[in-house]
Amino acid sequence: MKKSTSIYVLLIVSVLIGASHFSLQPLDNGRILVLDGMEIDLLGIAKNQWTRQTRNCADISLLKSGDEKYQLAKKLISEYSPPHSQSIQIASALTSGDWMLVEAEFTNLLPAVVTIKFKNNQPAIVANAIWSGQTHPWKAAPHIRDYIVKQSPDVPITLINCFDPQSRSFK
Repeated sequence: MKKSTSIYVLLIVSVLIGASHFSLQPLDNGRILVLDGMEIDLLGIAKNQWTRQTRNCADISLLKSGDEKYQLAKKLISEYSPPHSQSIQIASALTSGDWMLVEAEFTNLLPAVVTIKFKNNQPAIVANAIWSGQTHPWKAAPHIRDYIVKQSPDVPITLINCFDPQSRSFK
């Protein structure tokens, strides 16, 4: 066998062996890379990296449990769908101006990311901009960000972009 022929054969065999280890699987929200049985959200990874590199969180505040807005948000969410919502544990609470994004965990409910708007110092949950549930196999942050922006385009994009899930449920 000629040397140039053997190089082409080696290249073709290498590509075929490599291709046998991965595939693109269609799912409800798009295609996902499957590498030796492990699902990898390449688009989600890319979106996450892009957002982290381009966002500016200077005007975003991370609220602590002692903050008044934090307590108002906790009370509001706990009263949203009782009795299960009363077991709320806040994983993170971000605020920008009149807007809040609260990541909440519950004992008997799926985790949620709740959008809250303050009007005349009164908080109100933006009902159509609540993410609740799992995101697996998709990366949580870009999936949730896209959903909230689509549901409530008035939410400041800087607030959305600075959201990084803290809950173990989204990891």
